[in-house]
Amino acid sequence: MHTASVGGASIPFVFAGMMVLEFVVNIALRTRYQTLRASAVSIMVELPHYGLISIVPIVWIVGYRAAAPLIPWQMPADAWWIWPVGIVVMDFAAYWMHRYHHALNLTWAAHSVHHSAPEFALPTGGRSSIVEPFVNLFSGAYLILIAPVLIGLPLPAALLGWLVKDTWGFAVHTRTIRKLGWLEWVLATPSHHRVHHAINDAYIGKNYAFVFIFWDKLFGTFTPERGDISPSYGLLDGPTSMQPLAVGFHEARKVWHDAVATRRWRDKLRVWYMPTGWRPADATPRPLLAPSTARLPGPLWWYELLQAAHLGVLVLHLLFTLNQHSMGSNVLYLLFIVGSTAVIGELLDRSQRVVPLELVRTALVLLMLATTHRWFDRPVTSLITVAMGLSVATTIAAVAVWQRAKPAV
Repeated sequence: MHTASVGGASIPFVFAGMMVLEFVVNIALRTRYQTLRASAVSIMVELPHYGLISIVPIVWIVGYRAAAPLIPWQMPADAWWIWPVGIVVMDFAAYWMHRYHHALNLTWAAHSVHHSAPEFALPTGGRSSIVEPFVNLFSGAYLILIAPVLIGLPLPAALLGWLVKDTWGFAVHTRTIRKLGWLEWVLATPSHHRVHHAINDAYIGKNYAFVFIFWDKLFGTFTPERGDISPSYGLLDGPTSMQPLAVGFHEARKVWHDAVATRRWRDKLRVWYMPTGWRPADATPRPLLAPSTARLPGPLWWYELLQAAHLGVLVLHLLFTLNQHSMGSNVLYLLFIVGSTAVIGELLDRSQRVVPLELVRTALVLLMLATTHRWFDRPVTSLITVAMGLSVATTIAAVAVWQRAKPAV
């Protein structure tokens, strides 16, 4: 979800508020539509993605801005109708990019992260791979978003269209809302998008639209949610680990295995650009991972809440301060956030490495503060003090939870 570049700093607060509200409603209604564990993994996978698109320019916007002066015809930027046109046109482009994301091994390796959640809830809407921007670049997917420049659509209208697509596309990831009446005929509703995420045979490859469902109806990819087929979510061969890095690179790891296993150099490259699921003829069977059957102790949830608060504060601090600091310090800050999500994943997988990694992370932070008196080249503000307090609390919680869990060797 490319919200940072086009939606401003308020979008994360809106999305976070929506997630909290949905979670509270599901608890109150006892729906069992989501679990804190799966939702926490989705958030931990999303945070590095959001941090990356905050510090790295979005390529399609850069390309759009560069291409616009080359187009001799332009729509009037001050006309009232340019804004609804932008929403429709960018939603049309997003529909085709979405289909493209499902079409190739390379694009699916990144986009499958969004489909890997075993539940369908708002945190799933933000579950995106940190490598997705790079995949969109190397696969040419960004060209689809730049294409509206050819009809003279001004960049501000394109950005508004993308923001509307992102916001609505996030909001429809819920099971709490069943049907929206007559809007089901026009909009891509939660019901329609539940079909898209489902792995049932009757639903696979359907309902790619983000805002307007008539794209699917026009191009033959629509099917309604049926009362006799309850959607099942996740991937047919999905990740068994709760480690955010393992989740983020699960499908890419499988394609990489095939690229390494094949003897033909031609196949080593083209496996990435072949249709999704294609494998070289001489590829060896992929190793299977056994799913975790660990029963996690109650204190884990408090640890996860502390970690979510801790990393949320860090991502927001990075967002608010990135323009005043160098790319190098911003990248190091992002790498620290990525590493922090990996530490959380170790506990979710009941790994004995979690406590040593937590202690190393804390020691590195204390060393940085002691030697530079700064936080990734930033002054130590009250917000950072809060983050440090949360970091200490998570370290203590990790030790307590690890002892309670008694992880196996």
